[in-house]
Amino acid sequence: MILRHVATRLRDLFRAPAPPPVSVAQRAAALEQRVLAFVGNLRPMPDVAARALALARDPDSRFADFVRLVEADPAIAATVLRVANSALFAGGAQTLKLAQAVTRLGMWQCQNLIVAVALRGAFRGSDPGTREVCETLWHHGYVTAALCQQINRGCRLGFQGEEFAAGLLHDLGRLLLALADPESFALVGGLGFAEDPGVVPRERAAIGVDHGLLGGWFAEFSDLPAALAATVRAHHAADLTGPDRRLTALVAAADAAANHYQRGEPVAGFDPAASTEFAALSLGWHPGRRDRLFDAVPDMLAQAAAAAQQANG
Repeated sequence: MILRHVATRLRDLFRAPAPPPVSVAQRAAALEQRVLAFVGNLRPMPDVAARALALARDPDSRFADFVRLVEADPAIAATVLRVANSALFAGGAQTLKLAQAVTRLGMWQCQNLIVAVALRGAFRGSDPGTREVCETLWHHGYVTAALCQQINRGCRLGFQGEEFAAGLLHDLGRLLLALADPESFALVGGLGFAEDPGVVPRERAAIGVDHGLLGGWFAEFSDLPAALAATVRAHHAADLTGPDRRLTALVAAADAAANHYQRGEPVAGFDPAASTEFAALSLGWHPGRRDRLFDAVPDMLAQAAAAAQQANG
């Protein structure tokens, strides 16, 4: 009798109806709570970093005071030196002096690197799998940032460092999603790097929000510049409008090329002429200027990838 009862229970278990699928609304509500819990548990920015950030934003601050503060935080100082000595900035001239590195990068660049170091610290203490995902996203962000800077220089777009920061942090929403809710991150294929025009609606259909909106919200929460938050929010938008349209178009184009590289495809095989993002960036340009950019992009992408390897190595 006991054996029959156990067998019946086991049969009932296998015959039990499958649990109903989680609705998008339920998943979105759970994601919202996990994001809020994660953000609420974030460690405050280190005192030195917070003070250095305040100085960088103060038009009346003294350069020497800023350098002394940066020197007091080994992680920030090491990052500033590493980026300043990367192929993207050094031009073959290495420096071991922090003051020279800050001068080379500029206060805007240093300000955004401080925020980036604080953000990167948030995933350094996570489990190995999540940390690997975040490092991959971080590398992709650096390639995008480096390419933004090269296009800005080569085409004289007139940005003063904000293009590097916007490229570096454009996937802020994916980083936040990976840290707060790895299941939702996996559900939307956060490491696919195969982004077509349907990526935003697919994410919204699956989890109730897209990584651009999530990243834009977190950028505002982190008190990042408004232009940066707007670009993070809209870098997958089909129609670019507003005062930050040019910066967003630049980041979207660099992101498209960096995705090609991140998928492991040959750098020389990227064709800007077939990219809707590069078409948006070069809208209204003289054909000669556009063609010069398109011809240069594969080499720029290779240099950006090399700079990312050096800076993150």
